[in-house]
Amino acid sequence: MQAGRMRYRLTFEKPVRIRDESGEVIVDQWIEAFKVWGAVEPLTGREYMASAEFRPGVSTRIRVRWRDDLDTSLRVVHQDGTVYDIVAVLPVQGLHKEAQVMCGSGVVTEGGQP
Repeated sequence: MQAGRMRYRLTFEKPVRIRDESGEVIVDQWIEAFKVWGAVEPLTGREYMASAEFRPGVSTRIRVRWRDDLDTSLRVVHQDGTVYDIVAVLPVQGLHKEAQVMCGSGVVTEGGQP
């Protein structure tokens, strides 16, 4: 992993879940879980086609240092305000030093389900 590529400040947010009158779980708001430095890489056409075979909607790969609390319940907010929905978290070569966070775009940013 090259630290120089990790030049973007990324905020990972987790949902605060509440129940409505019928008992259904809804997302009321998102709160900051942690901030990290990472690399944001839009997928090329070939990579997109390969990832779409098993991950529909994947459009961006985010590389960060491995953390045990990375999972698909979180979302990523780029320092420019772009919001990404996490589709999968993959350890690079199974070493748990770097994670590839496969993301989709077009995420709802205010209230409601992402």
